[in-house]
Amino acid sequence: MNVDQLKKDKVFLVALNIKPSPLSETEESLNELEALAETLGFNVVGRAIQSRNNPDQRTYIGKGKLEEIENIIEKQEVDAVFFDNDLAPKQGQVLEEILGCMVWDRTQVILEIFARHARTSESKVQVELASLEYMLPRLVGMWAHLDRERGGISASRGMGEKQIDVDRKIARTKIGRLKKELKKISGEREIQKKKRQDCFQIAIIGYTNAGKSTLMNLLTGNELLAEDRLFATLDSTTRVLKGVTKPETVISDTVGFIRNLPHGLVASFRSTLAVVKDADLVLHVTDAGHPLVEDHINITLDVLKDIGGEDIPSILVLNKADLINDEIKKLILEKKHPDSVMLSAFDTQAKGLLIDKIKHSLQDQFFSRKVKLPYSQSQNLADFYEHTIVENISYEEDAMHINCVISKLNKSRFAGFI
Repeated sequence: MNVDQLKKDKVFLVALNIKPSPLSETEESLNELEALAETLGFNVVGRAIQSRNNPDQRTYIGKGKLEEIENIIEKQEVDAVFFDNDLAPKQGQVLEEILGCMVWDRTQVILEIFARHARTSESKVQVELASLEYMLPRLVGMWAHLDRERGGISASRGMGEKQIDVDRKIARTKIGRLKKELKKISGEREIQKKKRQDCFQIAIIGYTNAGKSTLMNLLTGNELLAEDRLFATLDSTTRVLKGVTKPETVISDTVGFIRNLPHGLVASFRSTLAVVKDADLVLHVTDAGHPLVEDHINITLDVLKDIGGEDIPSILVLNKADLINDEIKKLILEKKHPDSVMLSAFDTQAKGLLIDKIKHSLQDQFFSRKVKLPYSQSQNLADFYEHTIVENISYEEDAMHINCVISKLNKSRFAGFI
């Protein structure tokens, strides 16, 4: 069934709360699934949460709850059911047969959103790779109808089993090709990285829909896509942050994180997230007004650790402060995160505040020096103005005496004068 045909169609949401996990966490995750479904254009008509000690091996949620959901689907003429959990291939197959409609798990929903929002060739390859790796173990059962139609008992393999082997071979061949493509793109990124080695690099990370693109627009003056929806941005975008340091500072936006982000997607997007690992500073953006702001902060830190970027210096940006009406909540957040910056990315006055914080965070990357530049080498004076912050210059009899601030990135460039 083509998902585009299901726009505005009815979807029912289901979640399993594994005891003793707090029910509030399951409810919040289900709220996110609802937002994901709405991002795809579905009309959410209801939800159900089942509490169990362990998932049911066959139906995930158990026979009784499944019958209850089956009745709701029939009465409301529901077109699809989304599970806020990852289903085993066999469970998904059984559920579709019983419920008589399309059944997706959380990973499938997120993969579909990523597929729709992918714009560059790199993100398209990343999404296709993650989708194929997700579908590979689920090919069993897709062609089982061929054996059922064939009927009878035979020692030889059925048509369905033969077709599965063909599909597996095609899928594995394509996965291999896509991995080679990503490796090639990763090599191109390394070339770009070398070109930016004499620049300071800042990466913007954070929970999806925290306002990362809006903040980047504020800092750089560019107009990147900034929408109030989940995963509006998938591709990392790099812009110059002018007037902050010499050499220039470049800043990169990245894909947003989310609770239970599929491991396959994290793996596929590693090349995009490499800009985080290469960064000199991370801007960790979070929605300060969200009721689960602390959870969002911790989830982002977990993903940052997963990609090996936990030791990079960072600034916590408590964004969307204009949406917080409770001054006490603001004070609590600021006290809990004393080194953070609370602002609204729509407030142009906030730019100066954040720039000052960035400069302060990068100050360890600079050192002051007094340099003698002989008049015979005056052609190098332009380099000082271009690549250092010249604080003072005096023209003495023996040479030009320059007081300047030099970045550690450019230390080797001026080694002969220091």
